[in-house]
Amino acid sequence: MEISKKLFFIGSGNMAQAIISGLLEAKLVKAGNIVCSDVIKEKVLNLQQKFGVSIAEDKGEAIIGADIIFLSVKPQNMPKVFDEIRNFVKRKAIVISIAAGITTKFIEDGIQKEVAVIRAMPNTPALARCGSTAVCRGRFVSDEQLQRAKSLFSSIGKAEILEEKHFDVITALSGSGPAYIFYFCELMQKAAEKLGLSKEIAKAFAVQTVYGSGKMLDITKESARSLKEKVKSPNGTTEAALKYFESQNLSDIVFKAMEQAAERSKELSK
Repeated sequence: MEISKKLFFIGSGNMAQAIISGLLEAKLVKAGNIVCSDVIKEKVLNLQQKFGVSIAEDKGEAIIGADIIFLSVKPQNMPKVFDEIRNFVKRKAIVISIAAGITTKFIEDGIQKEVAVIRAMPNTPALARCGSTAVCRGRFVSDEQLQRAKSLFSSIGKAEILEEKHFDVITALSGSGPAYIFYFCELMQKAAEKLGLSKEIAKAFAVQTVYGSGKMLDITKESARSLKEKVKSPNGTTEAALKYFESQNLSDIVFKAMEQAAERSKELSK
């Protein structure tokens, strides 16, 4: 079932590419019904070559013809985008923003119309169709429009409808979270190299360990704590490592890091 007659992307970076790829694979929209724009021409040319989408020759005309408008630009560029699009956005259109820290009210005020605004926080695993996306509604969004947005993001992973008040925490958890996992994977690899493994073997085993652990969490549906305990045995190697993590207050480090991310998200919304 197609989810949109015409979809327009303002900003055509990695996340836009991930969403377009997911939509096309799920057959929720046809390539000929997707129009893209970006200040960097190479990005849209790449999308056109890869997926067969169209390039917006006239942004205003593309907006008028779109029933879903995707704002995938950096937060600091939003005011300029509002100036460019507010005179062309149809009241029946759905505006979906994936900009971190930008609230639905900020977008509604910027567009200056009673238009349906949906805020989404996807993450980079969407590039592998394994993303996690939270969506919330603005003041003028119907239940049907909200479900359309959820279906859209479900094509690139898992999607959940949340209240907007939770978005700063979601940003710190799943929005920034992949970087934490990549960082920990990098640290495990470097440690293995220092302990004698080759770079290639250390990387292969670190990556597969992260991948397999995530897969276990998903397939078994057991808690991370439960699975952790199943790996650990009394006075064994895993317990030795976990005790050291605890002695260094790793839980406090993780909490404070996520707190910083959440606070930064709040700052971006001001």
